[in-house]
Amino acid sequence: MKKILVISTGGTISQEHNDRGISISNDNSFKGKTFASILNSFKRKLNISVIDSVTISNKDSSNMISKDWELIVKSIYDNYDNYDAFIVTHGTNTMGYSTAAVSFALGNLGKPIVFTGSQVSYGIPGSDAIMNLENILRVIIENEELIGVFLVFGSKIITGTRVKKKTEFDYDAFKTFGRLPDIGYLGNSVILNKSTLNLHLSYLGTKSKTREGLDVKNSFDNNIISLTEFPGLKSEYIINLAKNGVKGFILRATGAGDPNVASNDADYPNLREAFQYLQEHKIPIVVTTQAPDGIASMSLNEPGILAKELGAIPAWDMSMETMVTKLSWLLASGYSYEAIQELMVTSFRGEIDN
Repeated sequence: MKKILVISTGGTISQEHNDRGISISNDNSFKGKTFASILNSFKRKLNISVIDSVTISNKDSSNMISKDWELIVKSIYDNYDNYDAFIVTHGTNTMGYSTAAVSFALGNLGKPIVFTGSQVSYGIPGSDAIMNLENILRVIIENEELIGVFLVFGSKIITGTRVKKKTEFDYDAFKTFGRLPDIGYLGNSVILNKSTLNLHLSYLGTKSKTREGLDVKNSFDNNIISLTEFPGLKSEYIINLAKNGVKGFILRATGAGDPNVASNDADYPNLREAFQYLQEHKIPIVVTTQAPDGIASMSLNEPGILAKELGAIPAWDMSMETMVTKLSWLLASGYSYEAIQELMVTSFRGEIDN
């Protein structure tokens, strides 16, 4: 008989609508207690003894910050010994950041931590909220082997470090980022992709059932910035940001992670000076690609190869959400510049497939 805790953070799933039909978070918004009460009607059918709830915030997820990730992790850790599974209700806009952050912060997980939300608010006709919540129960009760952090939304089951929102409209709002298949699919039954599931499980460490065995690193450093390169971006802008306290950079370059560090156009100086400055001052810069399905290997073309020689870190096939939370997490954990260069290209939770 399983015990489940519902952790509510807000988002569309919890919001009410004002007179103009706009979803808003307020004191009357639906909380975790509401969802736990609804799901309790399934206890007998699904061999569940208890479904409890806690509400830790009531935010539109566009307003989430790293402190909210830490609150989610703390709530899971504080209650880890008392429950067999955790459901986190969350807004869709920054879902991928939170699932990645919790994935990194909690090592050696031996229980399911399942995120979900909805495209239409609970209580509004056509809402997908209850379907998504009920589907989580199906997944965790019928599939004992599925543990760790993952998302159940629409017809998809997705590992925590590869959650990517793809649409503002469809009920299937998310996809697995990169070239890997989803962990599983939901319809009139639950179908798991064994190869992707086994890859997901291989990164979970000792799979502890008690919080004593968890590897918790629950801090994130917000002093990072993400930039998109365009023809003519100047080194001085990056250098000025570094001089004003930025501890880490993410640059969305072109091609296979090919920033302009090699051109010799006098009218538009390249970014070599910026990369040299960051290398000299031991400030990490992670380079990804603007190509939606691209892989930033930084090994195919002269600009990428040169940037790598100047200390740039290839993002490979990490999503933007994952590389942001990972860099933030590594910086907060106190790793050196040299260690971060190595650890950013090390797959902790299946975030890299190179």
